[in-house]
Amino acid sequence: MRTFSVSRSPRLVVAATLALVVAACGSGAPPATSVPSPSAAAPSAAAAGSAAPAASASAAASASATTSAAACGTYAGPPAKITYAMWGDTTELANQQKIVDAFSQLNPSITVKVTVADWTTYWDKLQTDLAGGNAPDVFLMDGPLYPDYQTRDQLLDLTPLIARDGFDTGQLVDLAVKDFTAPDGHLYGLPRDLNTIALFYNKTMFDAAGLPYPDDTWDWAKLVDVATKLTKTSGGKTTQWGFYTETTDMENYWSSLVWQAGGDILSADKKSVVIDSPEAAAGIQFLQDLIYKDKVMAQPVASATGDMFENGQAAMMADGSWLVPTYTTAGINFDVAPLPKGPAGQATSVNPSGVVAFKGTKYPDAAWEFIKCYTGPKLQAMIASLKASMPANKQVLTDQYATSFAGGKTFADALAYAHLKPSFKGYNEFSTALQDKLDSKVFNDNQLTAKAALDEITPALQKLLGQ
Repeated sequence: MRTFSVSRSPRLVVAATLALVVAACGSGAPPATSVPSPSAAAPSAAAAGSAAPAASASAAASASATTSAAACGTYAGPPAKITYAMWGDTTELANQQKIVDAFSQLNPSITVKVTVADWTTYWDKLQTDLAGGNAPDVFLMDGPLYPDYQTRDQLLDLTPLIARDGFDTGQLVDLAVKDFTAPDGHLYGLPRDLNTIALFYNKTMFDAAGLPYPDDTWDWAKLVDVATKLTKTSGGKTTQWGFYTETTDMENYWSSLVWQAGGDILSADKKSVVIDSPEAAAGIQFLQDLIYKDKVMAQPVASATGDMFENGQAAMMADGSWLVPTYTTAGINFDVAPLPKGPAGQATSVNPSGVVAFKGTKYPDAAWEFIKCYTGPKLQAMIASLKASMPANKQVLTDQYATSFAGGKTFADALAYAHLKPSFKGYNEFSTALQDKLDSKVFNDNQLTAKAALDEITPALQKLLGQ
């Protein structure tokens, strides 16, 4: 993955960039936040009748105050210094600093120190800091890993603060909010941004071949047909591939294929592994066939780096919205179309990242103000302008991001048929075991069919799921 919010599977983001160390911030039990106490008992019917105008005026004033409190820049607490930690690279750090500077203008009594680290360093440092009670006040959280951290009782419950300020979570993308909703119905984080998967295509290569551009009528058969026509060979070597995708993480494409084939990875209650079903296996088999049967995609190489679409070696690429700045910088004449439909219809993956607060922060109200502002329209508009991820705010997503570049609407519209990347306790161990099997036996080599490989690994996955 690439810069700003890049989504976040360890296997993928490790191959990306990133570098500084997450700094620790205040430990100790948090002071009581200014959450309102339960309302006083209602007056008697007679009293209520005589006091109706006053009660009405009071309700209106209360509603006005709630609306005001929900806005960014309403912090009235003592001066606070908080740390915001995230994964990213130096470009991301610079981008985030601009957003933090904008936050500081709205809340001058809150000082925010931004720190960034590569994916592996970030999580290792975070676990050490949490264990020592010295974690950052606010930190970035990957959707699939959220349950692991939420169940440790180390995240600040934002639900009372959301209620206190009348913050409307309905302004955020529903699937993204769902990803940060705990089993108890409480929110211990809010989505910052998200990414969907679509089909990038090189318009110059299509024009040279005299082929129409991809559109929403495409299905798997059409993808194979056009990719075959766009694959070129010379002297027995392939000089241009019709198609390419990253195979090392479910998010990039293969989970979408599973859903498009009518399968799934887990049962709806997340208690059973169902990726060994014939339908799920058919989706992964389609990707293996693109490599070894149809020969329109290069064979993946273990530990390989680089992007064949970015390097001008492939005409089409199934991947995420985070790549838009990369391809723009590379000068590729590209556009974006929906993923081709499978036997069960259209589907894509969506993976939100969010912001959470340390339960032990010395400044819970300041941490909440930062999270609240980050998900509000003002700072979300800054996220949209980077085009490196999709803003989680619905209004900004529709009004700004979707209209800011040719493929923006395609990525935004994909939310209508998107499936959340699986999110559950133990996801990291589960996904690593599954991906290792697929890499070694299905994608990097065709030792086994997708069904045979999934049959082999599913019992082990089921044990991991039950831990």
